[in-house]
Amino acid sequence: MFNREYNFKGIHARYVTELTAELDSDKKFKLFDRNIDVLLTAPIVGLIYGRKSNKDESGQVTVDNIKKINFEQLNKEESKLEYNYQLIMLIHDKKSLPIEERLNRAFRYSDGSPEKEECYQIYEQYILGGIEVLHEKLIENNNPISIDDYLANIYYFIQEYKERNEEVMTEEDIINNIINN
Repeated sequence: MFNREYNFKGIHARYVTELTAELDSDKKFKLFDRNIDVLLTAPIVGLIYGRKSNKDESGQVTVDNIKKINFEQLNKEESKLEYNYQLIMLIHDKKSLPIEERLNRAFRYSDGSPEKEECYQIYEQYILGGIEVLHEKLIENNNPISIDDYLANIYYFIQEYKERNEEVMTEEDIINNIINN
């Protein structure tokens, strides 16, 4: 999937542009420094929020509605991208797919196979869904106009994440979870 340049298109390109834009030229404040940083964060956010989305293929591809990540950057972050992919394949459809199939998706299917292409499509849907969540929570939320507004959005986003995942598991819960999966 990441063996060549990666492109965000349409609405997702616009969202990535907004997420990586300099919000205050005096202080050089940005939510994300690089497009690759959005790519590394978005699939996890998409998974946590259960949000998947399809590529926006509407309209013509122009400089304004495409955002690229070059192969060199992807190659430098290959281990993190691969880790995210494997994590998502292990967790996606956890309740309906047996562990053996999830292991196949994460580690065994070979590049170019129809199964691996289907897995890449699922992974990309989480990337795009995660971008939508990041944009909603960090930019659209409360119509930020100052750095303080953006920082408040970041704070609320982290608080929401914490509340969503605050469930404390006992050792017995962990063991039962492993045995039942």
